[in-house]
Amino acid sequence: MADAVTPNTVAAVAAPHLDDGIVSEILCRLPSKDAYRLAAVCRRWHALLSLPTFLCRHLCPRPMPVLDDGPCAFIVQPRGKVGYTHLTMVATDPNGSVAVKLPVPEKFKDQPPPLPPPIVRMPRPDPLPDEQMFVGSLFDDTDDDDTEPPAVVIDPAPAPRAEDYVLFFERTVPMLDICIVASHGRLLLARSRTRYYVCDPAANRWIVLPTSTIAPVRDANAGIHYEVDASTGKTAFTVVLLLRRRLRRWLLETFSSTTGEWDAGELRAEGVARGLGAASPGVHVGACFYWLNRRSGRVIRYDAVRDRSSVLREPPLAERAVARVARSLGSVDGTGIRLSAYDIRDEKSHCMLPHDDVEAVHGVWFMEDAEAPRPSWRRVHEAVLEDLSVWYFNSMCDMGKPVDFPGASGDFIVLEQDWRRLLRYDLDSGRKVELFGLYRDTNRLSALYRRFHAFPFFR
Repeated sequence: MADAVTPNTVAAVAAPHLDDGIVSEILCRLPSKDAYRLAAVCRRWHALLSLPTFLCRHLCPRPMPVLDDGPCAFIVQPRGKVGYTHLTMVATDPNGSVAVKLPVPEKFKDQPPPLPPPIVRMPRPDPLPDEQMFVGSLFDDTDDDDTEPPAVVIDPAPAPRAEDYVLFFERTVPMLDICIVASHGRLLLARSRTRYYVCDPAANRWIVLPTSTIAPVRDANAGIHYEVDASTGKTAFTVVLLLRRRLRRWLLETFSSTTGEWDAGELRAEGVARGLGAASPGVHVGACFYWLNRRSGRVIRYDAVRDRSSVLREPPLAERAVARVARSLGSVDGTGIRLSAYDIRDEKSHCMLPHDDVEAVHGVWFMEDAEAPRPSWRRVHEAVLEDLSVWYFNSMCDMGKPVDFPGASGDFIVLEQDWRRLLRYDLDSGRKVELFGLYRDTNRLSALYRRFHAFPFFR
């Protein structure tokens, strides 16, 4: 009896002269979608997609450029959703724009209004024979022998090819059904309902990470960091996941592109485990990752080199302030972390009903030596907003909430005004310029953008 034909034998017969190095080289040069399709040929080819050589070379086939300038745009994504819902690209330059048109899923579209009843029109009666002859004799001057000239068909000009980042956001993101959870420079860390992805949107490249112990859930704190070797030009990245466990313990899992494997461990840290959660995307500066703690007044720090975790205290409240709201964490050019928030001065803070005469102190702090044993905050901006109103349960009105993200510029921050507009706020002059309006035609889609995260985009 002849041997059974398996995928391994098919691959060996089809390409017996190709070793793993040649196959890996071919897969690295293909687009990401085609490379993962060919992985279904055999198990040997599928195993090549998890090797460190493929992970680094396919994601960055060419050396990444140095990020001298700030991001050309930032990505606005609704919070609290797993999988693709919708994204918005906003240019950091008020005079610029980003030509990305993202599809809207059907479940977030409003139902169309019912159609009006059809109008029934009675058919026109046929004309009498005499009328037909009379009309034809007056108006019909055509000659049966005359023929119309053939129509000239002009082929339309071919449409210009869209840029790689446009294809990534318009086609790849909905196809993979992913949402962004962290960023560092040009790379984005995204998750689907079952896996994690590392993406380079500017080149429309992405790779699938092996299955991790920590499932892609909303409560997992995630971060990503990459480095480019100056001598070889190769890129190596690291992914960090943190998840709260019972008994004040937390699960740590790291993935390195140099090994191609996850490294899981369980640590005990009382101060860190109390506030773990998706309060903000991960920010990487130096050798540490930072997340906003759900408990106001603290920032979580994880040192990837020393494998240690700690809690940084936020700057003290302003004089006569009773609470801090609208906290946002980011970084400035990769040199330090930046914190933006409002300190509320309210003599009726115990009242849960709407009231007026409330002051808010807008503060921006910067920390350069975040890796020091005792780092210190430096205030870089302070402004007092008067005559504000408080809605039910101490929710502020008429106040622009800061929207910070990793790799932002140190000259300005982005504010969200009235849940609809994104403003560029100059820290030196205090001038505000509108960047984008988040108002949507559909009510369901507008409700998604009541809470969102921002991520940088470098072209």
